[in-house]
Amino acid sequence: MTRATASFTVDTFEPVGEPDGIVASAVLTKTFTGEVEATSTVRMTTAAQTAYVAMELITGSVHGRKGSFVLLHAATQEDTRWEIVAGSGTDELTGLSGTAVLVRHEDGSHTFTVDYDLPK
Repeated sequence: MTRATASFTVDTFEPVGEPDGIVASAVLTKTFTGEVEATSTVRMTTAAQTAYVAMELITGSVHGRKGSFVLLHAATQEDTRWEIVAGSGTDELTGLSGTAVLVRHEDGSHTFTVDYDLPK
């Protein structure tokens, strides 16, 4: 496993449709800087503001290797999992696998860490 860390900003947050009081959806865009240099689009659905699922297409580079991959988010108040979707890596990221975590800091900034394997 190799670890890459980056900061990121949320550039846009656009609600999709009208929330029904329990379920809501949104599309976000992000910019990553650091060992991951990329942009992403996230399609997220939340439930009761306590759980969410999302698919995030990340396009750019990881440790200088260019391509894209999809990150699956699944979170509840008790558990959060972010996993690279098998077979989603492209170009120099073909075969990418692994997991990621997000840390929110008190100052409002975010750190993204991905632990990954990549074929040689």
